[in-house]
Amino acid sequence: MKSKFQQLYIPLIVLFGLVNTICLLFKDALQLKQIDPMMVAGANTLLFLICTFSIRSQIKSANNTNPHAMVRGVMGSVVLKLFVLGTAAFIYLYNVGEAQSVNGIFVSMGLYIVYTWLEVKMAMQIKPTKKDGSN
Repeated sequence: MKSKFQQLYIPLIVLFGLVNTICLLFKDALQLKQIDPMMVAGANTLLFLICTFSIRSQIKSANNTNPHAMVRGVMGSVVLKLFVLGTAAFIYLYNVGEAQSVNGIFVSMGLYIVYTWLEVKMAMQIKPTKKDGSN
């Protein structure tokens, strides 16, 4: 039987693979629309890593006896995601100067919303296990 993390992880892998495949296959079409596919793939990778960390911490906090641990885990992951992505956007805009891809930033913001929605959906499926091991 698959672990809880492996079952929840499948939609993340599908989304990550789909976005990176689109960035690779439609590179020229994205560049015509002034979207930097490498920047979008980088943002996708950051979101994937943060969401993976977040789901792991939420599974861990679901087994905590403190009822507020799950809420703190979800809120902490949202704040972490905002700070990391805000910092990454600032570094990107500072380093590229005039060659910035504003449309790529908007696509990345859309990916943030999709990953956050997916994370909340997955968090709703996490059920705490009781001390005797039953659900």
